[in-house]
Amino acid sequence: MSTEVTLLPYQPDHQQAFTFYPLTPEQLEFTAHPLDLLKEDSHSRTPVTILAGNQVAGFFILEVSDDRYFYSENPNSVLLRGYSIHPDYQGQGIAKESILALPDFIREHFPQFDEVVLGVNDMNEAARAVYLKGGFVDEGRRYNGLKGEQWALHLYVKAE
Repeated sequence: MSTEVTLLPYQPDHQQAFTFYPLTPEQLEFTAHPLDLLKEDSHSRTPVTILAGNQVAGFFILEVSDDRYFYSENPNSVLLRGYSIHPDYQGQGIAKESILALPDFIREHFPQFDEVVLGVNDMNEAARAVYLKGGFVDEGRRYNGLKGEQWALHLYVKAE
């Protein structure tokens, strides 16, 4: 892949790009639209924009709510939620590159955390494959979510 993928804390000038961010009904089965997630303002949530070059290509939330304890007992964990890639950027390796960039982003912006956790729906095989290729590990923990069984995945972030 030739386009550089970077993670950036969400900035208000990214909002316009999310207005033109069409997620299919199949995608919305497993994630929420970035604009909906941005409405849920909370001190425990940090929205993150995925850039491909200088174009908004994706989005997710890092959250430190108690929900992270469904996936890990680690008090130094952070929960990844609402991950999506704009359909125009899918199939280009951007998802994998964004996951590979996550440890550096955590070390820079959240050095107090040493683990990223997430729940991925059992039926969302494509997302699970991206997370596993990006370094998340499946330790066999399962959780019943609103839309079925969730796989708890873990990304361990070593300090540099």
